[in-house]
Amino acid sequence: MTDLARTMSRTEAEGLVRTWVDESVRQWEANMALSGGFTFFSEDEVETMGEDDAREMDDLMRVLGDTMVRPQIKAMANQALSGRVSHENTAIGPVVTAAMTDAAPDVDPSTLDGKLLARTFIRGLATIMDEQSALERGELVPLPPLTVHSGVVQQVKAAPKLPDFPLVAHWDAFEKFKTTEGEWKLETASNGRSTRNLFAGMFGDLPAGLATRAVAAEFRGALFGLPSKYDKEKRWRGMTMREVVSHAPEIDQRARSGVKGVAPVLFMKLNTVDKHFNNLVEYWKWLAKTGKVDLATPNPFSGFIQPKPQGKRARKARNAWPQDMVATLFTSPVWTGCSSLGRRAKSGTHIFRDAKFWVPLIGRMVGAREDEICSLTVGDIHEIAGIYAFHIADSKTDGSERDLPLPEALLIMGFLEQRFYGRAPDEPLFPELLPQGVGNRQSTSFSSWFTEYRKAIDAYQLLVDFHSFRHNVATDLQNMQGLNLGWADEITGHESDIRASERSRYAKGVYMRHLKDTLDRIDIGVNLDHLAYDGEFGVPDPKAAGDIAKFTERAVRDMAVKEARRNRKKQNLA
Repeated sequence: MTDLARTMSRTEAEGLVRTWVDESVRQWEANMALSGGFTFFSEDEVETMGEDDAREMDDLMRVLGDTMVRPQIKAMANQALSGRVSHENTAIGPVVTAAMTDAAPDVDPSTLDGKLLARTFIRGLATIMDEQSALERGELVPLPPLTVHSGVVQQVKAAPKLPDFPLVAHWDAFEKFKTTEGEWKLETASNGRSTRNLFAGMFGDLPAGLATRAVAAEFRGALFGLPSKYDKEKRWRGMTMREVVSHAPEIDQRARSGVKGVAPVLFMKLNTVDKHFNNLVEYWKWLAKTGKVDLATPNPFSGFIQPKPQGKRARKARNAWPQDMVATLFTSPVWTGCSSLGRRAKSGTHIFRDAKFWVPLIGRMVGAREDEICSLTVGDIHEIAGIYAFHIADSKTDGSERDLPLPEALLIMGFLEQRFYGRAPDEPLFPELLPQGVGNRQSTSFSSWFTEYRKAIDAYQLLVDFHSFRHNVATDLQNMQGLNLGWADEITGHESDIRASERSRYAKGVYMRHLKDTLDRIDIGVNLDHLAYDGEFGVPDPKAAGDIAKFTERAVRDMAVKEARRNRKKQNLA
């Protein structure tokens, strides 16, 4: 022991390590503060990924950190402190060595001081793991001091107070908060109530304190085994949710085995399951924010949703329209001649320029979203330096607000003469699209028709829908030689530094001219010359008002017929 004489006291060693621990945790907490509560991502990374996707990935990494990574690091620390292995032969070796080099560069690791200091740093590393976990859970109380007993790292953690109210008891207040804050629209709130009802159907009045990750996993598994329309199909009536989940796979197997009179079961899809889980994740966060559950209680529903694909993988989520299908659509009866207003998929001599005629054309030519187009008012068309443009506002994101010049192809078809001139600014551009559904949206009535029409004319594929037109337009823009990316982002409604720079670089009229020229270069690959307007340009089409009234009257009548059918169906089910 004479050759390994100690010169450093235990207090000095622990002081060095405590400084290292405090600085490491401080940096960890500083990143959470700067990034808005994210553990593993910086502010720039969150902005690049998008907050929702970054939050899901961060939650997943937190779960992995607490269940896999940190326990493994602590296990290595325990082994090193017990003397069974040298820390230098484990994954924590480089961390301890680097920390010692920074904190005490003059201490030789081979000396007694060096070996004792290394053990102190190993204990400090275990402390960092525990303090990081505590920060992620939002614990406000300091952790108890770290102790070592028989060479094993131990730490006693204060257990959070478990709430005893039924988990979904505060859902109505949560829903009111989300809608009042503008985070949820009416249809989102309706979907949220479905989440509440499903959880209550599975677990009843389960206290929030018993909502563990095991419960969350059981609920997620049950959702995958639940028929997508189990609350509407007569065969599931009278069964509890657990009974439906138990019997549905067996019934589906019988149907697929060819048993007559038994229909296959359509089970809930991944996207729907993820939506329900996201509602529960947000609900738990709200419970913590409002003090109804302890901040130190982990969110049992986080970490189950896989992050949404980004970049090239994201483009596979929806496919662009194949050109042959685009041709099939725009050479079908709506644009070449149909039998009547009620038989749009049957060939004939009538071309009705209603919303069913215009909305798909606009979608393919400018790449706007379905709801953005369907919800336009007459006043949303305005003139900028002699260029008529759609003003898109109150859309999906703040970046979605933009002005889209009307392509020349639409002007040649008489769009302004038939839909704009002579009409009041507050009128819906397409009044024949009657607001429907929970969200009272005009796009709902169009969407259901567009799906059925595409099936009728054999222009239907999975993962190809109206939104897929945006992919076609994005591809058109990408393939335009020398196109400024800022103009492409403006057209599609994607925020970027280039877009912001280009907006500020030009006067608005000049900028509109660039966007108009760009949209006019888009070629949908179908000859539409037969749709050219044959009336006088610049004044209302004399037949426009009467046609719009006729289209709207027909829509009202059709909705009344559908409502009567729904009522009869409800009576039969009852």
